[in-house]
Formats: sequence, C-alpha cells, structure tokens
Amino acid sequence: FGQIPGARVQVTQFDLVSQTMSGGNQNLQVNIFGDDLKTLAALGKDLSAKMRDVTGLENVDVNWQEATPELQWKVDRQKALQLGVTFEDIADTINTATRGTISSYYQERGFQYPIIVQLPETRRKTVPELLNLKIKPSLAGPAGVERPDVMLSQVAQPIFGVGPSEITRLNRLRYIAVSGKPEGRSSSEIQTEVDKIMQGIEMPTGYSWDWGSTQRRRAEEFAGLNMAVVLAIALIYMLLASQFESFIHPLTVLTSVPLCAIGVILALFLTGYAFGLTAFIGVLMLVGIVVKNGILLVDYTNQLRERGMERDEAVLTAGPTRLRPILMTSATAIGGLFLIACGVGEGSETQAPMATTVIGGLLTSTLLTLFIVPTVYTLFDDMGQWLQRRKVTASEPQIVVPTGKIAGALNAFEETTADGLSNGKSEQTGLSPSSKRSTI
Repeated sequence: FGQIPGARVQVTQFDLVSQTMSGGNQNLQVNIFGDDLKTLAALGKDLSAKMRDVTGLENVDVNWQEATPELQWKVDRQKALQLGVTFEDIADTINTATRGTISSYYQERGFQYPIIVQLPETRRKTVPELLNLKIKPSLAGPAGVERPDVMLSQVAQPIFGVGPSEITRLNRLRYIAVSGKPEGRSSSEIQTEVDKIMQGIEMPTGYSWDWGSTQRRRAEEFAGLNMAVVLAIALIYMLLASQFESFIHPLTVLTSVPLCAIGVILALFLTGYAFGLTAFIGVLMLVGIVVKNGILLVDYTNQLRERGMERDEAVLTAGPTRLRPILMTSATAIGGLFLIACGVGEGSETQAPMATTVIGGLLTSTLLTLFIVPTVYTLFDDMGQWLQRRKVTASEPQIVVPTGKIAGALNAFEETTADGLSNGKSEQTGLSPSSKRSTI
C-alpha cells in the first residue's frame, strides 16, 4: 500500500472490549478553528510535527491534505460586471456543465425520476472545451436591453492546483483535526503533555483550538460520575439513618469511605494505571463496599450497649469479635478481583484499573476501619452526650432574683403587707369577749 501514490497507511490495533467500555475510540484529538485553509494547514502541520515527538502517541495524522488535483477558475470580477455576468452566473454555468443540475422530475407509475441537464462527456473533459462555455448574463444592459451571451474565456482563466477533498466544519466553523492514538502511556498523561504544547503555540488572530469529541465526552462522563458518587453517599446515609434511628451513627460508618482513597492512590501509583473511566467506576463500587465494615462494628457495638455493657467495653469487645467476618468478606472480594487486576484474559487490560482500584481501597479501608471507626464512634458519642446534657440543663427551671427597681418595689410591697398584718393583729387583740364571739 505504501507504493500507491497519495495513500497513507496506518496500522492500528482494534480492541472490541475497549471500544465497548469507553463508548468509542480512544484517539486524542485537537481541533484548530479558523477561516483561511492555508493558515489552518500550516498550523496543523506544525502541531502534528510536535505531537509526533510525544512519547506514547502513535499514528499522528491530520484529517486535511492538499493532495487532490483540481482545476480552479480565476474570475475577473470587474470585467464580468461590465459584461453583465455575476460570479453566481459563472459558478452555476460551470457546475451545470460538469456536474449537472436537476431541472425537473419525470413521474411514471408513482415514481419520480430526476431530469438532469448536463453537457455531454466529450464536451466537458478538456479545458479548451470548457473555455467555450456560453454564459447568459443576468444583469440587463443600458435601457433594459438584453445582453449577448458571454464566453467563459472572456471572464475567467483556468489554474491547475491541488486542494482538499473536503472542508470540515464544526458549529459552522472551519477546522482541522490533528489526532493520535495513545499507546503504552495513559491518555491523561499524554493529554497533559499535548496541552503544554498547545500553550506554547501562538495562534493568529481569529484562530483557536479545542479538544476533540473524545476528550469532551470524557469530561462530561467524569462530571456525571462525580454526581453519582455524591448521590450514592447521600442514599447510604439516609438508609443507615433509618436503620440505626440516629443521625450520628451513619456519620461514624461513613468515615470508612475516605479511608479507601489512600489505597486507591497507592494502588494506581504502584501499578502505573491511570485514573480513567474504569477506575472511577471502581471508586463508585468502593463507596458501597467499604461501608459494610463500619456497619458491622457500629451495629454490634450498639447491641452490646443495649445489653447493659459500658460504651468503652462494648467498643473494645466489638472490634475483636467482628474482625473475622470483616477479614473474610474483604478477602473474598480481593480474591475475586485479583486475576482481573493482573490482566489475565482477553480484554482484562481495560478492566484492570477498576479491579486495582477496588483492591487497593479495600485493603486500606479494612485495616484502618478497625482503628478509626471505634475512635470516631467514641468521639461522636461524647459529642452527643454533651449536647444532650446541655439540652437538659437548658430545660430545667431556674429561680430569677429580682434586681433594680423591681427589687425595690417588691421590698416596699412586703413592708406594707407586714404592717397591715401587724395592725390587724393588734386590733383583734383589744376586742371584748363578746365582740370576739360575734367576730367568730
């Protein structure tokens, strides 16, 4: 194939599993937008030459090549207007003569057949024959006089050159795409390096660049997965709050989720995998897996406390008791994902980052949960008891001692009351026995 003139041969591996998991090709593409095709071609060649120096980026290519021979017509616009011919008249005449124009349709038995007006092939294959094409002027002459037909040779001259086979547009803007396929390195690392290259290229006025559809779709997918992780944590919290009948214990269980981030980072760093789409799916799986260790510890601690055991003793008892089921469930999950993480089998290299993420997160979360969750449980329990004591203290009745004018008024009232009682007693003491009896 390399001996065929104009042919560009590229050898690319096709992995059906990777295509299915990623939702499309994994090419890294940069789009350059602008108006002038020559300027776009120069920028595309400069960028493709620099991208070929990026390690791990193979089959760098530009989707636009000036390799197609074509016949161009240079129109003398001023002379054409003097003869009553517009640029549109010239273009329509050449197009009708070479490609043909549908003038009408012929209908028979319910089927329509287009009627194409076109010059015979023998009269449109050479340049001298095209120069003799007659063009009917669309502009009227002085005083509305109809102008005579004009020969193409009078208003245009042929030029042989090369040009693109197609002009690509995106959002009604001309663009050239420079793409390559990552091999042996992660797409994120290569994209970072290409981004540095683009920052060093000075774009002319009116020209800009953007990432291709694959990179934009990946950014949208990551944004959706971020929202999925937040919703998963919120749903888990609501379910745990309904089961424990508490707003504090679910927070204790969810402290095991950040602990898995340490293992995820270490696992991807040691294995050399990139944090891509499949690794993000592994993080989403971890959110639902690692909380089971905290649930086992917190639930059994609450059961021991309901049986009358003190909090600290219940925490110290729950850890060793639940150690075996925690290790068994974690070891089962790690063992099931170990072969996938090793890349055994067809298409496993795509799923290996997901398995590596889950294994690393489970290892650190399982080990740290046995120490962190009981500690956080005691801290939250102390906080809850403190808030409860404060609430009870605030609801107890208190004796308010009057001060200022209120205290003076109360003292005066007490003295007046005391004087009245003493006078009543003295009057009652001076009464005769008969009057006492009548009073009684």
